[in-house]
Amino acid sequence: MKAGLHVSGRRLAAAIAFLSLSGVVRAAIVDRIAVVVGDKVITDSEIDLRIRLSAFQNDLQPEFSPAARRQAAQELVDQRLVEHEMDVGHYPRLDPDGRKTLVGEYAKANYKGDPADMKMALAVYRLTPQDLEDDLGRQSDLLTFLNLRLRPAVAGLEPDPKLAEERSQKELDRWLEDQHRRTRIQYLEPDLGKAAETK
Repeated sequence: MKAGLHVSGRRLAAAIAFLSLSGVVRAAIVDRIAVVVGDKVITDSEIDLRIRLSAFQNDLQPEFSPAARRQAAQELVDQRLVEHEMDVGHYPRLDPDGRKTLVGEYAKANYKGDPADMKMALAVYRLTPQDLEDDLGRQSDLLTFLNLRLRPAVAGLEPDPKLAEERSQKELDRWLEDQHRRTRIQYLEPDLGKAAETK
């Protein structure tokens, strides 16, 4: 009797392991790599997440059309290029406490400081507070990159703050165009690369 139970237990364990492995394989197939930027990758789920985050922050309905996915993919490519430069240049990044502060400020500005209301709003877009925290942190890191890499040179040429801001954006656009040329970018989904071809 015990031997039978032991065999059944082993079979059950094997079945569970097989099902778990099957789930991992299915997940890997669903979350396939869409773009390779140097040694970094962008997955399908990251593109969808970018669309939902942008829609949430702009109070719009998420749109998953080919054009919307191309735009989201291009934003993520630019993000990877900036992240690479920040890694190489050892640029400072916002720490976890600073990121949580940003989320609190966002809730205060948009949800009267009520985290529960914000969490419910995020859930409508299939987002979590962590998704928002990560995105706000990335936006803060981009501003740090702009302030340290581009704005000092621009400020010396353009004393007007508004014009300096516009010039900084143009400098960033030029820098990104240069990085696009220098970096090996592979679009494993051909449709995603169509926007890049028009640049």
